[in-house]
Amino acid sequence: MTSVFRTAIDECNRLWVMDAGKIGDIQYCPPQLLAFDLDTDTLLYRHVVNASSYIATSLFITPVVDVRGSGPGDCGDTFVYVADVSGFGILVVDVANDRSWRVTHRLMFPFPNHGTFTIEGESFDLMDGVLGMALSPYRPGRDRYLYFHALASVTENVVRTKVLRNDSFIENPNAEPKSINAFPDERPNQAAAEAMDRNGILYFGLMEPPSIWCWNSASEFKRRNFHQLAVNRETLQFASGVKVINNLKGEQELWVLTSSFQRVMTGSLDNSRVNYRIHAEKINNLLANSPCANVPKGQNHGYQANLIIPSEGYQRGTLRYGAVSYL
Repeated sequence: MTSVFRTAIDECNRLWVMDAGKIGDIQYCPPQLLAFDLDTDTLLYRHVVNASSYIATSLFITPVVDVRGSGPGDCGDTFVYVADVSGFGILVVDVANDRSWRVTHRLMFPFPNHGTFTIEGESFDLMDGVLGMALSPYRPGRDRYLYFHALASVTENVVRTKVLRNDSFIENPNAEPKSINAFPDERPNQAAAEAMDRNGILYFGLMEPPSIWCWNSASEFKRRNFHQLAVNRETLQFASGVKVINNLKGEQELWVLTSSFQRVMTGSLDNSRVNYRIHAEKINNLLANSPCANVPKGQNHGYQANLIIPSEGYQRGTLRYGAVSYL
């Protein structure tokens, strides 16, 4: 392995590791996706990404694992979606068939107006694309949503995973404009990582003030439905890692990695200070008095996603981006 940013553990007790194969701007090795059996500490799977599925600027950082089995222990239908933060796309890996393809769309790009970050009085510019991604809960017989956003943005976007799982992207990586949509409302400022629990509640951090928030996807994606769970200007800066895990009792926990990333970017990092922290709490405790736990009557998770993106019968057409492609 050369360079790993984030990992994921799925319900089949497999550790997924996305090796970017890159240090700085130099691509030393092709990117590769690895899966390890945590029961035996052995390598189960290795997928070396084909050169057609990434570009010179690609940097794969966030893997999200989509397992759909007929019952416990059935791990045959597995796809992995990986954020390409500086190649502005999503890598889709079809594990069963050991193949992958690249998907790109305008919402995977950074927004220049939101490329400046200010955390505790220190500012820096960073034009990063897709970073935060979260899957909706799996319900047998139903499709899932992938929620995602660029780091340099204040929008949240959503796509049906059946769109991403379409292998026609092997021939053309450009997604149809209307197949992926942004929610009409926006966050107050930028967010990094995010995660969704089994009840369809999304968790994310905001840059200002440094804080952790929740949103129930059974409600509209509007600021009035964003609810603060914790705020601390020193300890909750730049939540670059957010995960929902099941503990040994089957209870869900929220784990958050925070860092003084602004000090890294501005060259003011002070080793005498605590710059990295890991926070954890049971979700039941976090939501004990939170409106996020309240499901609007007659609405299920994915309520607004159902309203803004196409449902059945979606077909890909021929699409080319940019005037040059028509010359």
